Amino acid sequence: MKLIHFDVINSTNTFLKDNYHNYQHLTFVSADSQTKGKGREAKKWLSEKGKNLLFSVLIKNEKLIEKYKTLSIVCGYSVLEVLMDYGLSNISIKWPNDVYVDDKKICGILLEAVSKQEIECLIVGIGINVNQKNFEEEYAITPTSIRNQLGKCIQLDKFKIDIYSNLISNFKLIEEDYDFYSQLRKYDYLKGREVFALVSNEKKLVKVLGINSDYSLSVITEGKKIDLETGQISFSL
Repeated sequence: MKLIHFDVINSTNTFLKDNYHNYQHLTFVSADSQTKGKGREAKKWLSEKGKNLLFSVLIKNEKLIEKYKTLSIVCGYSVLEVLMDYGLSNISIKWPNDVYVDDKKICGILLEAVSKQEIECLIVGIGINVNQKNFEEEYAITPTSIRNQLGKCIQLDKFKIDIYSNLISNFKLIEEDYDFYSQLRKYDYLKGREVFALVSNEKKLVKVLGINSDYSLSVITEGKKIDLETGQISFSL
């Protein structure tokens, strides 16, 4: 594991995408602030400087690259485990990998691939709201933070190490073909909900049946059951 930290950077994901060939597997790049932080679907990830955990991790292991669907959702589960250890409750994973507490978003995850002839690496960007108290921008989903949930500040350096350590432990389990499904299904935020979803660029009302054992998502739309892969759908709750 190699740790790199910046005071300010445009984006930790962008840094690794531009420099992945210079760094080893499991290089973690964090920052106090990002000027162009990215979320899914080209959304911005906004964060107050020095209050939250903002980082990306470089994945070069072939097994983990092959198991990108598992990797994506297990990253969310890894964050969830640590948050539970810190005393948070009513936590869930909104497929494919966001983490919610009390119906509010506390963590967002962006998985990106660097490809030439084939995938050369994956970059997992993770933003966790830790000590930020106020969220003044307009958000599609109301944010929260560990501080807001527990009513106290968290030692950010220790929290960072706890998150990194749990990610590495779970990455090793993925390499060993460990099946996380029995744990994940307990924390399925969307299961049983009727939500508007953008399916193949068309907005539809769908009933979510839940996460499948292969980490796809099963929904019913227009009377038909379909299984969706990561990236094929976005939700409006």
